[in-house]
Amino acid sequence: MKNIAFLLLLFSIFFTACEDVVDLDLEEGPVEMVVDAWINTDTVPQVIKLRTTAPYFSNQFVPVVSGAEITVTDEDGRSFEFIESDNSGDYIWTPEPGERFGEIGKNYALSISLDGKTYSAASRLSPTVPVDSITYEFREESLGEPEGYYAQFFGRDQPGLGDTYWIKAYKNGLFLNKPQEINIAYDAGPSAGAEVDGLIFITPIREAINPIVDDDDAPPFVLGDNIRVEIYSLSPEAFTYLERARIQLTLGDAALFAEPPANVPTNIFSSEATENPQGFFVVSDVSSLEVTVE
Repeated sequence: MKNIAFLLLLFSIFFTACEDVVDLDLEEGPVEMVVDAWINTDTVPQVIKLRTTAPYFSNQFVPVVSGAEITVTDEDGRSFEFIESDNSGDYIWTPEPGERFGEIGKNYALSISLDGKTYSAASRLSPTVPVDSITYEFREESLGEPEGYYAQFFGRDQPGLGDTYWIKAYKNGLFLNKPQEINIAYDAGPSAGAEVDGLIFITPIREAINPIVDDDDAPPFVLGDNIRVEIYSLSPEAFTYLERARIQLTLGDAALFAEPPANVPTNIFSSEATENPQGFFVVSDVSSLEVTVE
């Protein structure tokens, strides 16, 4: 017994001695502007958010940017002024009843003025395609998937190579925004190169409107759930932005040979040559449809 007690004491001293506190003195990078400017043709107020980058280990809210002047101008010279709401860093353009932002086929320029600096970007408003239908079926538990209702939507890519889309799904009004739930399409497939122009979206894209459940016992949908699907048109640059963001968010340092995280390429430019703003500006056409599981 004495030997056992001695060994336990020895192990206790050993492991206690190994618990050294390590303070990481990390060099903080420069504070950069972050522009969240995803505008669409829905008949609701459009919002542009301005924030700044923050230290990686900071436990504070992301700092907001107030006092900017923001306008979006089309190729014909019509301007849309975005007004800040309550020093929140959120700048809003409110349409008149029945009014929509923008016209299909036109080019738009973003201009942000703040403290003598100017940030700019450009985007073209391309057409989207309608959500033709949303269907669902009940499935028994199989291959690790819990039993429940599984949904898919139907829609057809418009003719012509290079159309890109972002398919957003909502469950009971909540946007499915996990990194694995970023559902983008190049023509009717997941990426360029496939001969799927003008076809119905392929099955993996159609079924990607189901939520990713963390608990294997939780079904994607149950009776009474509301399912909403929206299809946004994207520019090729916006498609690449989302594609790279999804890769970094879903793989990160979990992958064995993953690349170190880096800023995703942006289309925001600063008048200061030494500044590297982040974020993206895009103007999208949008269609939507929703059903209730009955």
